[in-house]
Amino acid sequence: MDGKSTIKWNPFAPDYFNDPYPIYALCRQHNPIQKDSFGNILLFKYRDIAPILDSTDFEVSSLVTYFESKESYIFKNSPQCPFLAKTTSKWLMYLNGDIHRKLRIALGKVLFSYDFDRLIQEAVKDSVNHFQDYQELDLVHFSKYFIFHILGQFIGLKDFASFEKVVEYSNLAARSQDIFVSKQMYLEINQCFLWGKGLFSETGFKAKLVKELDGFEFEEDDYYSILAVTLMAFFETSKDNLALTLHSILSNPSLKEYVLNADQKAIKLVSEECIRYTSPLQFTVRISKNEVIIHGQQFAASTRFVLGIASANRDEEIFESPDEILPNRKVNPHLAFGAGAHLCLGALIARKEMEFGLKPMVEFLQKFNIDSTQPLEWGNQIFMRTLERAMVKMH
Repeated sequence: MDGKSTIKWNPFAPDYFNDPYPIYALCRQHNPIQKDSFGNILLFKYRDIAPILDSTDFEVSSLVTYFESKESYIFKNSPQCPFLAKTTSKWLMYLNGDIHRKLRIALGKVLFSYDFDRLIQEAVKDSVNHFQDYQELDLVHFSKYFIFHILGQFIGLKDFASFEKVVEYSNLAARSQDIFVSKQMYLEINQCFLWGKGLFSETGFKAKLVKELDGFEFEEDDYYSILAVTLMAFFETSKDNLALTLHSILSNPSLKEYVLNADQKAIKLVSEECIRYTSPLQFTVRISKNEVIIHGQQFAASTRFVLGIASANRDEEIFESPDEILPNRKVNPHLAFGAGAHLCLGALIARKEMEFGLKPMVEFLQKFNIDSTQPLEWGNQIFMRTLERAMVKMH
């Protein structure tokens, strides 16, 4: 951050959403520590980001505080408190200290009480059967259908929770965390959260959660907050990772052949590599508790650091041929699930989805070719990289 480099991270640059990785590479090489117009410090190199994720000297940022600071902007000329602040109050990735630790333990016990091996295998069979007669197919839609099937089995959704509405709910919940969100979009997100209050059933997942959190002074909105983030986190990262992974494999004949002939050990290796390569969560935020020095530069306590996870996962100092999927990459210390106290709670489930789902999906999809007449369509989201459409057609 010498102030001399002309290389700046700019999410509004032409073609950024189609492929942000070239600008990440330039930032790593020429300007790896930057300050944005809001005073945030942006980091792009693995060796700067990994220690912060793993350190207890940094905390996650408060999403509720962030929303509350925008109340006058979101609800101009209105005294109404935005419901989205209330709905996000118990999102695990934005909590610190004892409440984070206790809630993480309780939620982990509930999540891992389910037989995800079976649920994933059933979802693969159902998805293949559902799309069996399609002549052309959107890989994003295919991935969404697969994840929705698993989600409905373990989290418990009311009958009115159609596939389309759950997809919309999940996407809007994810977009609530992004930067540069318009007032109109915040209002849509707020209304969606209000609609979703009746989304979850009282049995199954919620009942287990209430039992594990016995003794906590939680209100109904607190449970709703936990259920909302569980749905969003499970759905968004899984479908983004899976859709792009499937497109990458079908685009590369040798990679497709590798997967089709892979044993369980090889599938685990290529799955981990695809998770590194896709990195659905592009950025995360940490706040320094104390004064910190990075490469000789001093930063005050409470400095807000925006960590470029996706950039770190393509860092050429750490990964050989980082912009390629090397299916048998054996040393793979990627940061796609974060690290430290806030390591993604769903990491094991995401790995299981690939372990039990990837090969049978590719076996089914090998009868399709990438439709080169219809380019990939990407969502205009910064913190989460979202593939909107990826068409294939029968050959």
